Amino acid sequence: MNLKVILLSICYFSALVVYAQRPSLPALGGGGGRTFGSPTTTTQSQFPRSTTTQNTSSRQPSKSIAKKNKPVRDSLSVVIPDSLKSLENQLETTVETFSADSTILDIETQRYHLYGNAQVVYGQIELKADYIMLDWGRSEVYAHGMPDTTKKTGPPVKGKPVFTDGGETFNSDTIRYNFKSKKALVSKIVTVQGDGFVQGQLVKKDAEDNMYLSKAKYTTCDLAEPHFHIAAKKIKLVNKKSLISGPFNFVLADIPLPIGLPFGFFPIPKKQEIGTSGFIMGSYGEQRRDNRGLFFKDFGYYHAFNEYLSSTLKGEIYTYGSFGVGLNTTYSKKYKYNGDFNIQFNHNVAYSSNGLDTTKSNQFNIRWSHSPRSLRSDRSFSSSMDIVSNGFNRNNRSSSDVQNLTKNNFGGTVNYMRNFGRFVTTNSSFRVDQSSNSFRSSLGYSFGIKQFNPFVPEKKQIGRWYESFRVGLDVSGGVAVTNSIQNRSTSYSDYNIAGIDNKPLSTSQQRRIEELRNILADPNVSTELKVIYQKELSKLESPVLTDWGQILKNNVINTSYTVPIVLPNFKIARYLNLTPSMSYRGDVYTKELKYTFVNPTTGTQTVTKSNGKLVNVGLNPAADSIKNEYAANGDLNVFLNPNSGGVVVVDTISRASFGQTYSFGTSLNTRMYGTFNFREKSKIQKIRHTIAPAINVNYTPSSEGQYASKVQVRSDDVYRFLPRFLNGGGSTGSASGNIGFSLNNQLEAKIKNNSDTSDNVLETISLLDNLNFSGGYNLLAKKELGEYALSNISVGTSTSLFKNLINLNANGSFDPYAYEPDKLVTSNLAGARIPVFKWNYKPEAGVVKANYLSTFNFSMNTNLSPKTFKRGQETKPVTAGKTDPAKEAMTKIVQANPMEYVDFSVPWSLGISYAFNYNKQGLSEARITQSISINGDFSLTPKFKFTYNSGWDFEFKQVTLTNLGIVRELHCWSMSMNWTPISGSNIRGGGFFFTLQPKSSLLKDLKLTKRRAGNF
Repeated sequence: MNLKVILLSICYFSALVVYAQRPSLPALGGGGGRTFGSPTTTTQSQFPRSTTTQNTSSRQPSKSIAKKNKPVRDSLSVVIPDSLKSLENQLETTVETFSADSTILDIETQRYHLYGNAQVVYGQIELKADYIMLDWGRSEVYAHGMPDTTKKTGPPVKGKPVFTDGGETFNSDTIRYNFKSKKALVSKIVTVQGDGFVQGQLVKKDAEDNMYLSKAKYTTCDLAEPHFHIAAKKIKLVNKKSLISGPFNFVLADIPLPIGLPFGFFPIPKKQEIGTSGFIMGSYGEQRRDNRGLFFKDFGYYHAFNEYLSSTLKGEIYTYGSFGVGLNTTYSKKYKYNGDFNIQFNHNVAYSSNGLDTTKSNQFNIRWSHSPRSLRSDRSFSSSMDIVSNGFNRNNRSSSDVQNLTKNNFGGTVNYMRNFGRFVTTNSSFRVDQSSNSFRSSLGYSFGIKQFNPFVPEKKQIGRWYESFRVGLDVSGGVAVTNSIQNRSTSYSDYNIAGIDNKPLSTSQQRRIEELRNILADPNVSTELKVIYQKELSKLESPVLTDWGQILKNNVINTSYTVPIVLPNFKIARYLNLTPSMSYRGDVYTKELKYTFVNPTTGTQTVTKSNGKLVNVGLNPAADSIKNEYAANGDLNVFLNPNSGGVVVVDTISRASFGQTYSFGTSLNTRMYGTFNFREKSKIQKIRHTIAPAINVNYTPSSEGQYASKVQVRSDDVYRFLPRFLNGGGSTGSASGNIGFSLNNQLEAKIKNNSDTSDNVLETISLLDNLNFSGGYNLLAKKELGEYALSNISVGTSTSLFKNLINLNANGSFDPYAYEPDKLVTSNLAGARIPVFKWNYKPEAGVVKANYLSTFNFSMNTNLSPKTFKRGQETKPVTAGKTDPAKEAMTKIVQANPMEYVDFSVPWSLGISYAFNYNKQGLSEARITQSISINGDFSLTPKFKFTYNSGWDFEFKQVTLTNLGIVRELHCWSMSMNWTPISGSNIRGGGFFFTLQPKSSLLKDLKLTKRRAGNF
């Protein structure tokens, strides 16, 4: 018994001696002792496998930590061989530990206890917490925070675990991780996935980096308690690439919403990719304009495939059966191109007020924008296209979307350019021009040789005067089709054309057309009334072709070629620039026009067209000059008043025809300056007046028989040159010797800059941006052919006041010739223009003299905000650095559509625009339109804004399209409500819209909020 005691004592004493002599143990927190602020480096072979019966404790301050407060490797550490170690228990790399407070090594339980800003590093894995327990027996680590007794307010626990694995960070309450199996058990985790945040009450992590979360949340809000999130009982995070969930619903401000799906799949893009894939919350409201009921629209899903490609799928549904779906795809390739393709389809079902009658329609919208970004100059491809079906904007745009709702012209161009070598250029294009009820489509091409100097050898500079002679070649052409048929002239004419009403639409008639369109779109109107209104609308509008066979037959094919010739430029008296020029042009057309003048005195005369259709011209004393009626078989019946002056019948003949012309010209221009100096102490130091006069002389020989036909157009032997080709260009017919003149003026001032202490610093401001006068005089004009020597005199000016605070634009034209009543063509309310100047004309008794002013347009606009009145503030310079392409794209969108976004950093904003338009042709009644519009917003609170948009039509004395809205901003989501009490002439066209949606992270960075849900 005594021998056993002696042997045990010897073994125990030997172990103490060996243990005490280890130099590395104090640095490791060794001997079971406790070390303050000591970093340690430990491998699996250093963990003792035997169990001791006693722990010892010692304290040793760390000077290096007190000075630098960062971990330092211990170069004195040694390795103790462990005979019990097995290969399968080895770790792949070194485990590094650190604690700012203290470290306790428990040999009996084989555990390290790290306190105070503790840290464990194992390869790419890093764990930080106020308390970390490292169990080397199980190769596990466990961490949690510590109670914070120093603060009376705030979180009760400090130093919660932060786990980082390969750049991915997790925040949690507690975590247990196994180094060998790479499995973890976490409570209350928060992790960043792409631009989203994932939270879970209890999480399990497997070796394949999959995470299984219970009572989970997914959100893009970066607050600890998010304003909105998707809540699910179970969510699986698949290898940091996607989220898969079971049944989920949306939660807003801790209020569960009855919106969700039985399962969810959320791809997680990388951080550098554009956007975060996820669901899009829509907007709610009621469509009262055509009684489609309540709606839920603009909801859908956004998917970012990568940083170059993303798609948005949106939908809309109505309680009365209408629905719509749209797909928008954005794409880009660095230094190559970027683009956006959008297609939308809507099926509209509108009910009458009694719920019995329905109106159904299918409508679509296609938009494609493609812009090259390549530095190559020899080729490029671009597209800007917006095609809509008839009535799409009127039926599918919200009444708050003023810009698109009032848009009447659509279309665009797809263009491809390719250059070969230094001189050869080619271009092909597809163009669509579309209005509310008609379209014109063309496919064109061009081929050219850039201008070159034929008398200059290669690699030699131009020396002699004749070496500046240049010549080139341009060939262009294409095919065009349209569904429109002209049945009304755009201005009053002194002769009649069969099938065309010689009366342009007045302003009231144009407004009536819009009212009729709104009435026909209203399901509350009975079918019987719609038939009546449709007939009235057809009389006012130009008819259109609906059969595609007829539309394709209505094509025009042409090819034109020009030879531009640039002659040497001369200097006269050092300041005058004289530039002579000449050109040659030829055209090939497939549609030629044939004219027949008919003036029946008795009975009916018939003209047979090339297509076999008949034009029957007869007399009708009750007719208002001319009346056109089409028979069921397509024949045209024309009824003339005996005093109408006859009618011209136009026939289109399909055959190849040629025309050519040439011209000579020269231009003379210069620039003059005049400066007026003020006193030295004056605020204004100088005023400079810049005058730029220019004169050009052009001669074009007669093209009769080439581009024009001399045709009798009235019974009193009046002739005119009319176009020989359908949609043909070229000369007007007779020879012309035109002298054109222009005079441009600019007015600038130099003033003292009050913000600069130096008296020598002067600021240049513009007093008048431009004041331009232009006109022309034809020396070869023939009065008998209705040609007038002096052209209308045009005047235009623009300027800005108060440092671009108010922008003013005005332009007008003056008609120098007199008008007298047309006694023959009574429909010509403008009267007959006579070759007598108004200042020499003495009208007959009872005849009103025509005004000099023919057209006048004036506009004024301003945009006000608190920033407008903050003078002298310097803008922050833009610092160079890496730009975010997504933010750049969003900034361009905001700049292009400023009314779509609200800036909460600006307390209020106000935009005012005024437009006045005057148009008077001869003796006809003047057509005047005048309106004022206002738009803007103001803050009710720092997070509430009130928006408005309205106006007043002075002619019709009514309020224009009015929209009122409220926008609420709260960090990562926004709410907006828009109400349209008045929709222009259609008072019943109003409605309200309610939108509740997450806020784009890009808009958060720009400090902006979208006013309403977007349209696609």
